[in-house]
Amino acid sequence: MIRRILLLLCAVTAVALFAPSPAVAAPDDVIKVTVVRAPAQNGGRADSLSQIAQRTLGDPARAGEILELNLGRPQSDGGSLTGSGQVRPGWILQLPDDATGPDVRLGRAGSGQAGGAKPYFSWKLILSLAGAVVLALLTVLVFFRRRIVRWERERRRIRAENNRLHKDIKQRLRERAELVHQFAGDQAGPRLAWQAAAELTADRVEAYALRIGDRDITAWVTAGDEARPPWRAESDSVWTRPADAPFGQIPGGQVPPCLLRVGGGEAGSLFVDFTWLDGVLAIGGSLGVAADVLRTLLTDLARFRPDLPVLSIPGLGGEPVGVPSNATRLRSIADLRPSGAAAGTDDGMVRLAARRCALTALIVVADPPSAEEAELLFAACGPGSGQVAVVLGDLPGAHWRWNAEVNGAVHLPAIGVVVTAPAR
Repeated sequence: MIRRILLLLCAVTAVALFAPSPAVAAPDDVIKVTVVRAPAQNGGRADSLSQIAQRTLGDPARAGEILELNLGRPQSDGGSLTGSGQVRPGWILQLPDDATGPDVRLGRAGSGQAGGAKPYFSWKLILSLAGAVVLALLTVLVFFRRRIVRWERERRRIRAENNRLHKDIKQRLRERAELVHQFAGDQAGPRLAWQAAAELTADRVEAYALRIGDRDITAWVTAGDEARPPWRAESDSVWTRPADAPFGQIPGGQVPPCLLRVGGGEAGSLFVDFTWLDGVLAIGGSLGVAADVLRTLLTDLARFRPDLPVLSIPGLGGEPVGVPSNATRLRSIADLRPSGAAAGTDDGMVRLAARRCALTALIVVADPPSAEEAELLFAACGPGSGQVAVVLGDLPGAHWRWNAEVNGAVHLPAIGVVVTAPAR
């Protein structure tokens, strides 16, 4: 198609350039001309065709011949000779071939000397220039059409991808806002999570996370334990039980769990038991979504474990939203009391050697600490200390490391779970 357009355009340009013009004197023909005198050059009188005929032809009656030769010829001032025969000073008039005298000059037909300046831009020149420009553009299209097509496809793909991401984020925001109201009105979910955690603890099973669905309860446990009814093993570290199955008698004297929600989704609400943390949780990725996760954890902490003290260590932007007003404010991590043994550098969420211990404090750190501060934080939250910390931002060496995405998804890589974080 483009080649046909190129051929057609070449043909049109050729016609414009080589089309015959109206019959005029050849540009190289030498002709005789004269210049109309001004009154000062003509004895104070206006020049006329009769006077010109007298001076150049010797007969004023031949003025009609001069009129016929120059009738309608454009002059330099934009005027032209009409049937009235009136002339203006400075006009150049063509004369018959037998003209003689001092006023007679030689010129070329079609030149400025022969009568009027010829326009620089003619319709043929304009058409040929336009054709050349279009021809060049089409030539570029022919040679670069594949690149142009690929560029246009890539541009459309990126635009479609951006639109899809925008719609996904808006949909996620609606889902996250609904989760806030769902969590606030949920009474059965926390109760089932606490009963399931206590039931597993009574059987000396370490359950680090619980998901409460409409029909089933899922637990992530230490690998190697044997599931007892009504629990059934889906894998070495994932057990499930019917949500409506009765719970056995739970003995007293156990360490109470500290179940806090991370997020939700179609599969149900995910609770994490912080009594198994025994160290530091780092929430990296999107800072805004990580702050929403922390706010959800603190909301559940105030609801289910109001007895647990909160220590807040602000960052450059202050302290995160959701820190309770009665929290103890510390100036820096250096103000924490070390517990003795360091927490180590296990990157996994499930620690086989962990044992539940009663929590004595939850530490909130608004910014990722330096390497020196991280050592102090690990020492203060060591095994058996009862203190656990939540850091906004990634922290290598933290026992639990979650990743928050800008669309509200939160990844818990060690158990292979993705949930949606609530957002106000």
